[in-house]
Amino acid sequence: MARKFHHIFAILLIFLAAPRCKEPYLPPAIQNNVNLLVIDGTVVSGNGINTITLSKTKNLNDFAPTMKVTDAQVSVISVSGVEYNFVNLGDGRYQSENLLLDSTQQYQLKVVTTDGNEFRSAVNSVRSSPPIDSVQWVQDTLGVQIYVNSSDPSNNTKYYRWTYEETWQYESFANSTLEYNNGDPILRPVENQIYNCWLTQNSSTIEVYTTSRLSSDLVYKYPLALIPTGSEKLSKKFSILVKQYALSQEAYNFWENLKKNTEELGTIFDLQPFTELGNIRCVNNPSVKCIGYISFTTAQESRIFIDKREVFNWNYYPYYGACARDTLAPDALAQFFQPPGGPYFSTIIGTDNGAYIIGSVFCVDCTYHGGVNVAPAFWQ
Repeated sequence: MARKFHHIFAILLIFLAAPRCKEPYLPPAIQNNVNLLVIDGTVVSGNGINTITLSKTKNLNDFAPTMKVTDAQVSVISVSGVEYNFVNLGDGRYQSENLLLDSTQQYQLKVVTTDGNEFRSAVNSVRSSPPIDSVQWVQDTLGVQIYVNSSDPSNNTKYYRWTYEETWQYESFANSTLEYNNGDPILRPVENQIYNCWLTQNSSTIEVYTTSRLSSDLVYKYPLALIPTGSEKLSKKFSILVKQYALSQEAYNFWENLKKNTEELGTIFDLQPFTELGNIRCVNNPSVKCIGYISFTTAQESRIFIDKREVFNWNYYPYYGACARDTLAPDALAQFFQPPGGPYFSTIIGTDNGAYIIGSVFCVDCTYHGGVNVAPAFWQ
């Protein structure tokens, strides 16, 4: 028995010492940075702001920040020759306000880069989006699921896309009533309050749907977004602004394929990346490729609010075990702040029998978490 055990032990040693046969496979697609121009946005006819974002592709294994294209010229041109120029914001975004397009005309997006290349989208007319019937929510075991409902009695839309903007109000662990200013603790002005904050976040997923296989042009309870149980988004009050666009079949196919290849790939047995880059071409040099699909449409919007008091067992405990208060004598307060004003490492919460109560910025300053201390104009 002992001899047999030694044989087994020797075999195991050989196995562990042998060089491994598996080597990482790095396909050319993630090693060669093709550096393609990416044009992202939808041209919406009507009041409001249109934003087109320009950037460059990078390797899948490149963790550097996305390179923005900050020095291009962007405009919308009608087939009759009327041109609407966008304003360069300097961070890869180009904007135009209140772009009122003629529904009887056709348009295309034009982008000119500093290397002399001119990109144009396919010529398209402005599609009309039907109104959003409703935006509703239901709480389940996962959290709060938000749905959108829409319909087109004329049966002309059939292809839909949605984006949304989430805004939520949240609070810090403790309310700071004092601030350190020019060497002295003073009452914190209302405009400098750091207890209540609001944070806004745009949707990052692709949400498209088609009713082409249905007997009627009806969208019922499309699952748009999920707020997971315990999320900060519903720690106090939450709002979502849903925007709806009408798509052509070609635009729908592009976004649907892009959705599958960015959100559903997992193994070699899954759907593989598609080669359709969009409807934008380089007119002066066809060999130069570009990624993006530009649609011209009207937009419909709907906003709802959800109050924390409307949900149950939310179990939001962001500061559990992480926040504590301490007291300091007045002559020791300055060491916790950096001139000319605080807060630096700590924030004054208040006073207690002559001593100052302090807490960390993480626990006291809500702006430290990315929000702003001024409620948006639409807030209720």
